[in-house]
Amino acid sequence: MKRKLAALLLALAMALSLAACAGTGDAEASPSPTGPTVTDGAGRVLAVPGDGGAERIASVYATSVPFLVALGLTDQVVAINCKSVFWTNADKHLDAAVSVGRGVVDLEALAACGATVLVHRANDSETVEAVEKLGVDVLCISAEDMDGIYGTLELLADYFGVQDRAEEVIAWMDGKFDRIDEIVAQIPQEERVTALVMGSELGRVAGGDMLQSWMIEKAGGISSAAGVENDSNWITVGVETVFQWDPDFLFCTSSAALDYTVDDILGDETWSAMTAVEEGHVAVIPTKIDTWDMPGIASVLGTFWMLHEMYPDYFSVEELEAEIEDYYTFLFGQTFDPDYLGYTLG
Repeated sequence: MKRKLAALLLALAMALSLAACAGTGDAEASPSPTGPTVTDGAGRVLAVPGDGGAERIASVYATSVPFLVALGLTDQVVAINCKSVFWTNADKHLDAAVSVGRGVVDLEALAACGATVLVHRANDSETVEAVEKLGVDVLCISAEDMDGIYGTLELLADYFGVQDRAEEVIAWMDGKFDRIDEIVAQIPQEERVTALVMGSELGRVAGGDMLQSWMIEKAGGISSAAGVENDSNWITVGVETVFQWDPDFLFCTSSAALDYTVDDILGDETWSAMTAVEEGHVAVIPTKIDTWDMPGIASVLGTFWMLHEMYPDYFSVEELEAEIEDYYTFLFGQTFDPDYLGYTLG
């Protein structure tokens, strides 16, 4: 009996020893940061760079570009994917940056460009793992709604050490949205209209959990797709559902290439019975080379534009033009001609 008990105790001791060794190995493989940290958009804890934020930034995620511009970080960008030449034309640092892929990372090019951090989307763990094997940090962002936009500004500010600028940008946005609230408060409930933002294909819409639907409601409208959600992604509901909703205003995104035109909708007899078409209230959200409905600071401008489109008696074209000039001056220190950007105001 004593021998059996001794053998049992020895086996237990060995098991505990092996477990302790395994635990030590994991800790050594993934050491916890000892200094300041941030939690990124994917829930990962990263150490804040210790050199005052002078990082070499790369990104293949076009949504990151407006944030890097707004926070004054483009002088640290070595590789970027811009959705439009507008950004490279407007910012000399982005113009000088190389490309390491569009959406998908070219690992060889990334390694060659000397980047120290990749700003990337939060839902791509495979790329995160591959890039970190190169010795390049990955900072994931998630900015699909207004909370995500503010959170991304704060995250980038804490990681790159530009908190003062982030506070300035957030205060500017808050001031603009406060003004929108004041205007919308003057619009009687009986004058409120319904609206819908359509995506790249007919029948593909921004669901109620998407930024575009939030913009409609912030501007005093009623989102026709409020009851439809798809994890903050575009959702195909079909043309018949759009007909059933019969929105007063039909807005088309400028954040993706459309396989249709406004003229296609206005000239199609099938769509002629829809209120928005009958009233001529169908428009693409500006602009042709910039976009005011992509997640970022420009969502302020997109909301002002929707407010004017739906309620021109409460927010005039002159007031909208002033807000457009203020936005581009705030972001770039200059204004841009409407013909260059590719929009007209009515």
